[in-house]
Amino acid sequence: MMPEWYELQLIYVQVDRDKYGIPHLTYHKLGIDRGKYFYPASLVKLPTLLLTLEKLQSLKSRGVDKYTRLSIGKEHSCQFEFKTDTSGLEDYPCIANFIRRILLASDNWSYNRLFEFVGQKELNDGLRRKGYTDPVILKRFAKCDDDENRFTNPFCFYDDEGKIIYSQPEQENQSAFKLPAYIDAKVGKGFWDGKKILEQPRDFSNNNYLPLEDALEMLISFIMPEAVDEQKRWDLSPHDRLFLLQYFSMYPRESMFEEYHNWPKYEDSYKKYFLMGDHKDTIYDGALRVFNVVGLSYGFASDVAYVVNLREGVEFFLAATIYTNHDDILNDETYEYRNIAFPFFGRFGRIIYDMERAREKQYLPDFREIKQALSLPPM
Repeated sequence: MMPEWYELQLIYVQVDRDKYGIPHLTYHKLGIDRGKYFYPASLVKLPTLLLTLEKLQSLKSRGVDKYTRLSIGKEHSCQFEFKTDTSGLEDYPCIANFIRRILLASDNWSYNRLFEFVGQKELNDGLRRKGYTDPVILKRFAKCDDDENRFTNPFCFYDDEGKIIYSQPEQENQSAFKLPAYIDAKVGKGFWDGKKILEQPRDFSNNNYLPLEDALEMLISFIMPEAVDEQKRWDLSPHDRLFLLQYFSMYPRESMFEEYHNWPKYEDSYKKYFLMGDHKDTIYDGALRVFNVVGLSYGFASDVAYVVNLREGVEFFLAATIYTNHDDILNDETYEYRNIAFPFFGRFGRIIYDMERAREKQYLPDFREIKQALSLPPM
């Protein structure tokens, strides 16, 4: 058992298939406490990108999809224009390229663009329609104040001739979304404010919040929609599913982005904490794939993952968050990610992986959809 100050929360989910291939899940939980705040950091990118694709589904009749050329305007402080992008397959700005960068490298800038496209109100209303009443997504990953985050940029989408086919004006959220009252959102015993250390906890009451259980359920509902209630399922096209499966599990070096081929900054363990967090080695076994989202900030390290070995029929879910900030001072950048968090994720992930490899199952998954996604050219 880890010392209490690490505030470890952990979920391990065993998957057993019946003769029809339907998954049945068995949950094992340790330290789960929805009343204890942890900073989710990039975990919020998961529901944000899924709600983005749901919004695009609603715009399909207008000819808008994830590959449609777009431009982003500016009408308020803390907003930035964006009109050109030659880094992706399309050679122009589009939602697909933002999602690729999020899934490959947890790119904050791309998350901000999706936050602006969906908007603060629709992000939170969308979660509540799916039965997620506790999470709140209120902020970009930028130095914007609470008021600035309520305003999101205007967007235009264009057809192949450059004609506007959909225009979305600047949005303002006038609804109040707050953390549940039972959550203690004060963290630490002090924090650096840019000039000095203030000897008081930092209050995250007006920040993003995503319970570990909810983040895991969001991933499960994407990977295995048949295993969750219909209300929780994401409205995605078959192509969206293949697109996400391809990039969720892709290692940075496998992508079309030259900057992600920069070793060792983007090693195979980049954004893959479970199993690989304490390793820098190349993963030569292409059958081992991890579909995940991570968070890393203020001393909190988190990973929510679906781990598979396509050759051996191994599959399981893991989710964990750990607080590695022994001096309990936030923003002083003296966190113990490298010597505590990443080794924990790596070793624990390998323990469960080895256990799952040895566990007998009556029916093995065929991984048909995943294999199809991985066999396709970059989408």
